Amino acid sequence: MDNIIYYDSMIVPKGGLLSAPIVLTIISFISIIILLIVLSVGLINAIKDTSLTLTEKELIIKSPFYGRKIPLENITLSGIRAIDLNENRDYSISRRTNGTSLPNVTLGWMRLRNREKALVFITDKSRVLLIPTKDYLVLFSLNNIDEFINKIKTL
Repeated sequence: MDNIIYYDSMIVPKGGLLSAPIVLTIISFISIIILLIVLSVGLINAIKDTSLTLTEKELIIKSPFYGRKIPLENITLSGIRAIDLNENRDYSISRRTNGTSLPNVTLGWMRLRNREKALVFITDKSRVLLIPTKDYLVLFSLNNIDEFINKIKTL
């Protein structure tokens, strides 16, 4: 029995390789790539604009996606402290409920390993400010944590 080998078994589309469906597929693919790049750049810029402001009445988290104002009476001042998420595993992220998690950046609503609900703004796991409120925890990466803790406890 002889082996049969088929050459040119693929039929070229009638319009050639530049037919409408192929061109539309290529344009769609390029558009999706450009959209993903624009969204990534927007997310990076949003992370840069995230800040923590303390006033006499409230704590203001300025963020394009998850910003909010928390009245100081809703914050448990005795529970505010600095934590290292690399060492303290109870406060590490267990599940993302509504947020973004990229390498070195976690933003949004998360569930922690200790099953608590948390609003997180983490870019450095070794320097995280833990702020307990009546309803949830706030985890915020901050350079000058001790200064912030001293300031909020004097209000």
